[in-house]
Amino acid sequence: MNAIQKLAKNIGSLFVSQILGYFIAFIYSIYLIRYLGVENFGVLSFALALTSILTVFCDLGLTTLMTREVAKDKSLTSKYLKNTISIKLLLSIVVVIFTVVIINNLGYPQSELYVIYFLLLSLIFTTFCGVFFSIFQAYEKLEYQSIANVLNSILMFIGVVILINYNSGLIWISALYALVNGLILLYYLYISTSKFKFPFPKMEFDFEFWKTSIVIALQFGLIGVFSTIYIWIDSVMLSFMVNNEAVGLYNAAYRIITVLLFVPFVMNAAIFPVMSKMYDSGGDSLNKLVEKYLKVMIIVGIPIGIGVTFLAKDIIILLFGNAYADSAIALQILVWATVITFIYSSYVSLFISADKQMTLNKIAFLGMIINIILNLILIPKFSFIAASFNTVLTELSMIILVFITASSSNMLLNKKQILNDFARVIISGLIMAIFLLFFNYMELFLLIFLAVIVYIVSLFITRAIDEEDINIIKQIRG
Repeated sequence: MNAIQKLAKNIGSLFVSQILGYFIAFIYSIYLIRYLGVENFGVLSFALALTSILTVFCDLGLTTLMTREVAKDKSLTSKYLKNTISIKLLLSIVVVIFTVVIINNLGYPQSELYVIYFLLLSLIFTTFCGVFFSIFQAYEKLEYQSIANVLNSILMFIGVVILINYNSGLIWISALYALVNGLILLYYLYISTSKFKFPFPKMEFDFEFWKTSIVIALQFGLIGVFSTIYIWIDSVMLSFMVNNEAVGLYNAAYRIITVLLFVPFVMNAAIFPVMSKMYDSGGDSLNKLVEKYLKVMIIVGIPIGIGVTFLAKDIIILLFGNAYADSAIALQILVWATVITFIYSSYVSLFISADKQMTLNKIAFLGMIINIILNLILIPKFSFIAASFNTVLTELSMIILVFITASSSNMLLNKKQILNDFARVIISGLIMAIFLLFFNYMELFLLIFLAVIVYIVSLFITRAIDEEDINIIKQIRG
């Protein structure tokens, strides 16, 4: 198996599992969102947003550091595994105790507190799952993560169906998240000991190693802290400044956006270890990989932005019902934040591979500050519409900073080729947009299918997909 085929296998297995997992998750999310109603879904979304922010404080970049270092030297696996588990346990205890003390003094109803407690338990399981995912990623064995994705969705689906059938309340639904993530952690432990032949994980307290690792990991972790805060702070601020109904409407649209973000997640998970090794060895292969990665993300991102903009209201009503119709405008706005994320994701991976994570920290920090300031100013007046618009402005500021930095560091490869590819994709996207405009009377699924066909044909007509791309596809096929 050549390098391209191996990379394609990792991307393919994770991509297929993400599609399958998200499809199943989408099915149960539709039932769950409809079942809970806007208000209760807002409560659940707030709790999920809060615990998502807290999750990064239980990691601080340790899993990313572990992936990079173990990918370079497999003999470090045991050392990183034992000490990372120890550090994460300590961080989790501190975060949970701190959170419980704070939220108990904010006047939340007891029922909402129980929802947060169960999701905090889920957070602990999730953070330890991340340790094992780092190992699989470093060893380029992403099929195990693929299985976990599907397994998670199946278990959640079964749980949601059972709970809805028994007319269970929000507290039971939040407990389901903890139960499923606990089972996934057990699966990871099984794979670690049976497939990788690692001994059952033990803790190690090498404080000198802790000190060195945490200092380096924070360079990665701060990116996660700043980025996660700005991604999820909207829901938390909406809960405080408006109401849970606004949180529910905003998160109905955001659920769709979260599904779309699986594309850069899959690409980064598969390509990051390869980039790390290529950067150490040097050569033009890394430049070519980044260039193609960027091109793929542009080709995938642009039609998603155009298609969702045209079809947002139909999509929202089809999935969640008329009660969430007001979410359509949020979706139309938020999808362009997703497109921007697609476009600069390749350079995020490149910066980390090149040990320029501190640069990303500064960019992510500025993005977080911009988002929070805009939210404070605009959310009280424009509610979740402002939150959506602010997310796009934040992403726009970040992509500008990323490409300015890449250009000044001589990391912006072949600018002429990038602009040429971008222009051809835009033209192809506009052709698809014209098709959507004139044939919007069609049934939704047929319209989407034909629009995709029109776009793909346009890519070949405009030569956005060239002979080199076709040759790479042939190599992947073997």
